[in-house]
Amino acid sequence: MIKTPVFRNGKFYMVRGSKTGKGFHFVLLSTPSAIHILTAVLGITDTDPSRGVKALAVATACGTSTLVIIPIGTITALLAAITAFNSAVGAMKKTKWRAVKTTLKSLMRTFQNAMDLDPTNAAAICASGGFKVKKVSPKQKNVFTADRGLESGTVQLVGNTSAKRHFHAWWISLDWVTFTLIMGTNDADNLVTGLLPNHRYWFRHQLRMAKGPHGALQTLFVDVL
Repeated sequence: MIKTPVFRNGKFYMVRGSKTGKGFHFVLLSTPSAIHILTAVLGITDTDPSRGVKALAVATACGTSTLVIIPIGTITALLAAITAFNSAVGAMKKTKWRAVKTTLKSLMRTFQNAMDLDPTNAAAICASGGFKVKKVSPKQKNVFTADRGLESGTVQLVGNTSAKRHFHAWWISLDWVTFTLIMGTNDADNLVTGLLPNHRYWFRHQLRMAKGPHGALQTLFVDVL
């Protein structure tokens, strides 16, 4: 007999399994096939005739944000670069814009880092810097979902399913690197409880077919409230 750690109802358990290969078995893969995430985007193109005005709006927002503190020297230098861009003509305008854009992207990275550290408030952090929010969300049919439960510390998982004989394998992770097995279910619905509020959890699902082929390994994350 072998023992496998599983996560259920907010606790880890050691579950015995067979070495003989009979019954169900689990396969862990390393690459996710689906994920949702909020990403900050600048939203200003190199050919936008209003890019100077928009850059100034972003600079002002970054300088006044209470969620991410940017050094005053950085904002002052950016404002000077924007002024130089607005005054430039001909080929120099392109050069001056590159300097502005480089600083804006650096600020955007700072805000993105703050978003990653506080996923629950990621959208507000992004907006406070004057950046646009892009949600990366795969558009696939019959792909499992992971949503916040009605109660704090819970997540409702719903896996893609099949009319043929099957069961559902689930995993959980706190860092998107190490995944721990959750007890498998016959039902496509799986309510995970006992999670820590204001934490991000990754969940992985695979539809396991009695006679194969098995479904794709799918990964989503949820910011738990």
